[in-house]
Amino acid sequence: MKMDSSILCRAVLVLLALPSMQCAESEPQSAVFLPEYALSPQGSFMEDATEDQFLTYRYDDQASRMTRSDEDRDTGWDAWGPWSDCSRTCGGGASYSLRRCLNGGSCDDKNIRYRTCSNTDCPLESGDFRAQQCSAHNDIKYQGATYDWVPAPYDPSAPCILQCQAKGRSLTVELAPKVLDGTRCRADALDMCINGVCQEVGCDRQLASGAREDNCGVCGGEGSTCRLVRGQTLPHLTPEQSLKTVLEVPLGSRFLRLSAKGPDVLAIEAVPLQGRKEETSLVTAGSYVIGNTSLDFQRGTDRQTLRTHGPLNADFIIKMKYGGPKDTVVQFLFYQPIRYQWRESDFFPCSVTCGGGYQLNSAECTDIRSNQTLPEHHCNSYPENTKPMPKLKECNMDPCKEGDGFKEVMPYDHFQPLPRWEQGPWTQCSVSCGGGWQDRSVMCVEEDSHGQFSEVEKWKCTHSPGPVTRQICNTFSCPQWVAMEWSQCTVTCGRGLRYRVVLCIDHRGQHIGGCEASLKPHVKEDCLVPIACHKPRESVPVEAKVPWLKQAHELEKHHTATEDPTFVPGPWAPCSTTCGLGKQTREVKCNVMLSFTKTEVDLPEDECGKERPQLERRCNQGPCTQVPGISSGLQDHGAPYTQMEELYSWDYRSFTACSATCAAGKQTAAVRCLNRKQGDEVEDSLCNSSSRPPVMTRICNPEPCPARWEVTSWTSCSVSCGVGIQTRSVFCMRLLSIDQQDILSVSEEDCRELKSAILQPCNQVDCPPVWEAEPWQLCSQSCGGGVQLRKVYCKQLLSTGAYRRLADKACWGPKPATNRTCSNTDCLPYLAGGEWGKCSVSCGLGIQHREQLCHQLMGMGHQVTLDRVQCSGLSSPPLLRTCRMMACPKHNKDLRPNDNQKFLVKSQVGRPRKARGYKDGVKRCPVLIGKHHIYIQTHKEKRLYLTVGGHAYLFPNTSLVIKCPVRRFPKAYIRWLKDGRPIPSSKHLDINKSGSLKIHFVTAADIGVYKCVAGPASDIFTLQLIGLDSRSNGRVSTTSPGPNREEMLPSCHSHYSNPNPFWPAVSVSLVPPGAQDVMLQPRIKDRLINITLQADRREIQQEQASKLISSLLTHMSAAQLWTRIPEEGVQTKGT
Repeated sequence: MKMDSSILCRAVLVLLALPSMQCAESEPQSAVFLPEYALSPQGSFMEDATEDQFLTYRYDDQASRMTRSDEDRDTGWDAWGPWSDCSRTCGGGASYSLRRCLNGGSCDDKNIRYRTCSNTDCPLESGDFRAQQCSAHNDIKYQGATYDWVPAPYDPSAPCILQCQAKGRSLTVELAPKVLDGTRCRADALDMCINGVCQEVGCDRQLASGAREDNCGVCGGEGSTCRLVRGQTLPHLTPEQSLKTVLEVPLGSRFLRLSAKGPDVLAIEAVPLQGRKEETSLVTAGSYVIGNTSLDFQRGTDRQTLRTHGPLNADFIIKMKYGGPKDTVVQFLFYQPIRYQWRESDFFPCSVTCGGGYQLNSAECTDIRSNQTLPEHHCNSYPENTKPMPKLKECNMDPCKEGDGFKEVMPYDHFQPLPRWEQGPWTQCSVSCGGGWQDRSVMCVEEDSHGQFSEVEKWKCTHSPGPVTRQICNTFSCPQWVAMEWSQCTVTCGRGLRYRVVLCIDHRGQHIGGCEASLKPHVKEDCLVPIACHKPRESVPVEAKVPWLKQAHELEKHHTATEDPTFVPGPWAPCSTTCGLGKQTREVKCNVMLSFTKTEVDLPEDECGKERPQLERRCNQGPCTQVPGISSGLQDHGAPYTQMEELYSWDYRSFTACSATCAAGKQTAAVRCLNRKQGDEVEDSLCNSSSRPPVMTRICNPEPCPARWEVTSWTSCSVSCGVGIQTRSVFCMRLLSIDQQDILSVSEEDCRELKSAILQPCNQVDCPPVWEAEPWQLCSQSCGGGVQLRKVYCKQLLSTGAYRRLADKACWGPKPATNRTCSNTDCLPYLAGGEWGKCSVSCGLGIQHREQLCHQLMGMGHQVTLDRVQCSGLSSPPLLRTCRMMACPKHNKDLRPNDNQKFLVKSQVGRPRKARGYKDGVKRCPVLIGKHHIYIQTHKEKRLYLTVGGHAYLFPNTSLVIKCPVRRFPKAYIRWLKDGRPIPSSKHLDINKSGSLKIHFVTAADIGVYKCVAGPASDIFTLQLIGLDSRSNGRVSTTSPGPNREEMLPSCHSHYSNPNPFWPAVSVSLVPPGAQDVMLQPRIKDRLINITLQADRREIQQEQASKLISSLLTHMSAAQLWTRIPEEGVQTKGT
């Protein structure tokens, strides 16, 4: 339909928003349009821009043109003009830029380009942009009447034409040839109309970007923030249980599709985060809005389908209501958002206030439902989650004001690295199996300009991923009882017993101990065979038996072996004679029944003990009769023999019983010697044996046998001791023919009897003790010669499957090695500082220098010094530091020694006015005379006397006295510290009058660093225990990893002969003295010194050093550790 000219003119006026244009109408009408939706060209263009026309513009617009690129000059184009105002202020509009052709219109490509703008969503009250364009025509008459216009249904062939429909009517009109730029092509997509053409817009709201949302709703995402959930369920509803929940779909899920085939009715309960829940039954097909989410529901005769694009704005609980006796099958599919996701935080405060610093941001684990921050392990539990790397940027770059001194924090450059994470060792796993946890401590540390580390706030380390503080361990399943199949009942009729094997199986399928005894299934139970017990039928019919054989076939009492040793007699042998008196014999054995294997074993007759059944008995085969007319001589025997032959003859009698009840058995006709006159059976000897007829047989019971179980032979036992397992194959078969052994395998369901056992235990005897070694631990060092340790036990596998640990002497053969060398490669060279030189001044504040040395730790554990060129490019330790000596003296002639109140106490009684070792006007430092030894205890001793200045590795429960010899200082004022804290006097720790520290019966709590303080002088003593884990009592060791070197420096003028304030040399002393007739091997001695120095340099922890030294002394052989001292060199002096 077309409008008349006046209406079309008004529509053009509205669309172009040019109020200056007039139409030839007596009563002009106009439409008011919101200003933010108008698109007006920029500059002084003479007409609207199109992609097919080359536009001209006035020369006064030259100033607004951009600089031409080289490519534009080559193609004849002028530079692009500025971008126009956006066609919309919100909701996504369009802006354009123009350029002109300088070659007279012969340029390739287009003169206009577009981009999106104002991509923020509009307020809800602003309404739909296309609807507003339609409603702008409500005041304009169409065919003489006005209508309320709304957008017509989407037409894919003309998405950018303004087609509107009269509200409440079927009238659809094209009100404009094209919609305004920025109008959506269709309501459910971001594609927009520009210049009447539908342009593709990505989810990033950029033209032709190709960006698409993934299944999780993330623009350009990889589907890592959600998971596909699909499945099937069968509710099994009944009139009594008429309602069941079949599926729960959480808030935020997308692309839900559910199909239900059956009579039951779908119901949805929507539970929003805030507000009241609602429940809706889906009875009729159509569109529903449930929980502020649009759904499409279709219903057929036997199938229901529910679809929604999502995301769901509430938790959906989908239920099924009973609708008929037939079951309903429910299939579903949806994408569920991962609840815990990483979100980047704001930047932390700047590291400095001025002069240039840095600031970092981090990522927080957020619950997207509650928008709360949670611990990181919630996000780490989803492998799809990847924590974003922290971002680092500069801040506070303005220079500091003059006079402020140094800025608050030094800038981070290559001399002062960024803070980094340090982690402690993992704790022991919380469980031994079934999945547990182990934790470790993690801290953020920072290195200062002097190479010292200190703990700082954790946010400073977020530029790198923090180490995991908790991990899962021992995830393998715990040993479980596994019950095998029941054996057959011990009887064939009535009540009996049946048995089964119950084994403790670990996650590797091996039979071990460790299962809970109270949970072990029972191994024996009663069984009932539903067959009445009766005497077995005779296999041979009575009529087939000769009268004189009945005695031989008497029913004998059947004897079987039991679990107790029993005599079991065999069957009687035939009578020794054919007539008259004879005897019968049989075999009697002493047997026992093994309960598990169900086999009989022969034993010596002494084991049965009780009276043995008889081995022989008499038998009577009847009188031996003589045939009448037969003479005992040989003469005249021909005629009578012929008569006898005619009187007696062979004949077939009735058939025997069938040899089998199925599968083609056989019957044999009985051949008997008969008296022709009387018809009675007589002895076979009366008939001529040469005329005996052949055996006659026939087939009987030819039908196949019923299905039955067949078993193969047991395999050999899996182990020779402990508890082994034997297996066999059991299959169901039918016997078709006995002679041909024709067997047909059938399904196990055809066999009605209980299936025979396929597994049985064997070799249930204790194994001999053997050595068992644990895996090697990690090497103590990565290079430079380390030690690997492992534990070796003597174990015995018992018949119960459990292990028993025994003393080493119970195992045969040499014990496997418990330690070995490792990492015998040379370490990389590194720069270290030499010994500090003398302070540059004798009083006041000065400086100290030291030399830069290039060291390398060799593979054999010794350290060498290399040429400094080998360490070029490596970071250097500090080579310069300040030193503070005693205060410089005032040149006062009247100064007396007792005027210095910092050292002497006025109230001391009996003290001389002038202390020994002091000169007038000069204060001299006290001197501590320490011994720089490593004390190692090798024998038990009640009390040891050691000297401050070294390390001691002692046995527990040893009493210790640490002497602190000092010159030029009153011993009564000596103080002791432990780990930096004063030591309170107690019965366990005491300081005597001479200033020595007494420790009574050393325990793990006494491990630490002790410091003797004599005025400004001090020295330390490190105490560790060997043969004891310092954490065994639950105490976390707080020992310092080594002495603080700066605290060791004297604070007044020192007369110590050695200018080096640190240990000039280290020696190893074995305690107690006088009990040593051996000395350490030089290599072991150097190794102990190296470990101690590593602990002092904080390269390893003191606790680790103690364990290494303890392991060396306890796990190495005596020949590896010691060498005997010549008799004149035995140590006798104290330490």
